[in-house]
Amino acid sequence: MLLDVKNLAVSYGKNSVPTIAEVSFDLNDGEILAIVGESGSGKTTVIRAILNVLPGGGRVSDGSIIFEGKNLLELDAGGWRNLRGKNISMIFQDSGNMMNPVHTIGKQFVEYIQVHSDLDKKSAREMAIEKLELMNLPNPENILNSYTFELSGGMRQRVGIAMAITFQPKLLLADEPTSALDVTTQAQIVGELMFITRGSGAAMIIVTHNIGVASYLADNLMVMSRGRVVEYGKTNDVINHPQAEYTKTLLASVPEIGGRRYV
Repeated sequence: MLLDVKNLAVSYGKNSVPTIAEVSFDLNDGEILAIVGESGSGKTTVIRAILNVLPGGGRVSDGSIIFEGKNLLELDAGGWRNLRGKNISMIFQDSGNMMNPVHTIGKQFVEYIQVHSDLDKKSAREMAIEKLELMNLPNPENILNSYTFELSGGMRQRVGIAMAITFQPKLLLADEPTSALDVTTQAQIVGELMFITRGSGAAMIIVTHNIGVASYLADNLMVMSRGRVVEYGKTNDVINHPQAEYTKTLLASVPEIGGRRYV
């Protein structure tokens, strides 16, 4: 088993009531888990807790996160530095917002590679070009010389994915990676994520409010509401035989086209 999360709870500040609680799931090599639910349900908090990047003084207040047999909650700063980027990477909702707008893509991409490897600047740049080409980005040299505001949303997202997969991590965490994109670009990004995970054997947890995307991508589906897991299981089982009323409501909200719901 690659990842085993048990009874995870996250709290902020001095609040005695956790934001999320009793979250449990597991993930094997090559599997894709989708976490769905409305805004504020705790989806993003779960994956941020796994990578220990909770905002605003958030902390894991209960439970365990076991990755390859090691409890991530016991890591020190050096342990996290070695883990992030190489073994676990994150794709953000709008990768452009996670980059420095006053530096070129190339400067940031090359620095990212050098932080996690012993490559010199020339070799790191060659690796960056290789990863951009993998994401079907045209003229990767031009992209490396560009600033984030000079790229479209879809191109920025592809750059973010390229950076996340640079070191072939065993686990990808994707936080609403298609929500800021138009429908056509969403389909392209989803296809590329499928290609990456299935091709490399990496596991992925994707957070999305789009249950259609989740049903297409994921082997397993976890439905969250108000910081709790209300349903969890094989995607086909959850989609075709939902048990929780909240899940039934989510599925009923998917628009029909020609009398059919595409989930």
